[in-house]
Amino acid sequence: MKNVRILVIDDEKVIREGVERALAKRGYEIAKAEDGNKGLELLKTVDFDIVLTDLMMPGLDGFAVLDWIRENQPHVQVIVITGFATVTKAVTAMKQGAFDFVGKPFTPDYIRVVVDRAIDRLAMRAETEKLREEKNRGLEAIDKSQSRLKTVFSCMAEAVLITDLEGIVVLHNPAAIKILEIQTDPFIGKPLAASIRDRTAVAMVNEAMSHAKVVTREFPPGSISRKYLRAYCSPVTNEQGMVIGSVTTFEDISIPKQIDRMKSDFVAMVAHELKSPLASVEQMIYAVQVGCEYEATNNCNALHHRMTTRTKDLLRLIDNLLNLSKLESGTVVFNLEPVRGDDIIRDVLDITRPQAESKKISLDYHPCGEDWLFNIDYDHMRTAIMNIVSNSVKYTPDGGRVLLSTEVVGGFVNI
Repeated sequence: MKNVRILVIDDEKVIREGVERALAKRGYEIAKAEDGNKGLELLKTVDFDIVLTDLMMPGLDGFAVLDWIRENQPHVQVIVITGFATVTKAVTAMKQGAFDFVGKPFTPDYIRVVVDRAIDRLAMRAETEKLREEKNRGLEAIDKSQSRLKTVFSCMAEAVLITDLEGIVVLHNPAAIKILEIQTDPFIGKPLAASIRDRTAVAMVNEAMSHAKVVTREFPPGSISRKYLRAYCSPVTNEQGMVIGSVTTFEDISIPKQIDRMKSDFVAMVAHELKSPLASVEQMIYAVQVGCEYEATNNCNALHHRMTTRTKDLLRLIDNLLNLSKLESGTVVFNLEPVRGDDIIRDVLDITRPQAESKKISLDYHPCGEDWLFNIDYDHMRTAIMNIVSNSVKYTPDGGRVLLSTEVVGGFVNI
């Protein structure tokens, strides 16, 4: 692309100048703004192609700039500049429409690579728009509705299969051969099961026709083809409302799935990098507490206890990030074991009691008279109960009361 306009928004002058130096020899038109408000003023007067913005800025932050661009100039590619302290916010910004993010500190080569990818995406969109315009001009020249439908059908990027009520393929578009990697071309007039040997896909079509409803499935690589596919199967009805066949579209979602996996891996990596030093800090606090000869006289115990509690809170937050990453990737593991319910509750109360005492809140526990156990993952259940009790203390007014009680009814425990 020629005449690429780039806007850099960052409250740090060294970052703005660093980005400008990295891109100076590329021939881009580069403008700079020291905060979000001045950045929006430039966006309203100049047509930019790419915006590099910091997230954490005084006044109007990067999220507000991103929201304005998404609503008013959605074609602009936004690259988020962030430090490790705001990496989770950077991931949130990407989910809200940002193209990519660059961590601080960055190298000139890396910033050029990210900008080049954004330019490639802009060029691809421009080419797509050009092809769309050419396609629309071609369609306007088609007189017959049958020819128009056939042309659109053939140009669709998604694989489309049409079957009759018996599951025989009656029509497909060229993309079906490529995406589904069909080796029996042509396969019109043959049963769907003869070309797609995945039982789940065939069952999806039968379910859509037998229940007269739209059915959606995702197929990982290796099931139907080497791509990650999302399928939508809809029944076809006649004027009397009777099902006479089905239309199934297969969409290649390999790239979005890969991006989601990269995001999860990035969060997991950062969480691991943060967890190790925090665990070391916790151990050093314990060592100081045990060997401190002024522990009793100078009331160091309370200070050490607060430091340990806050460190454990940060470690729990990191564990939550890791669990989120595992849930998204489908690799979370639950270590189930018999746990005495009263023990886990008292453990949670011991941890949250200093928080309650600081607000002069009465934290009471009324256990049921029955001894009960349940088969759970101790850490996950402890975290869940911890969130409930901690939030209760947090949102209870000073001087109030938090009451935790248990009741066993019909094999279930009410907390």
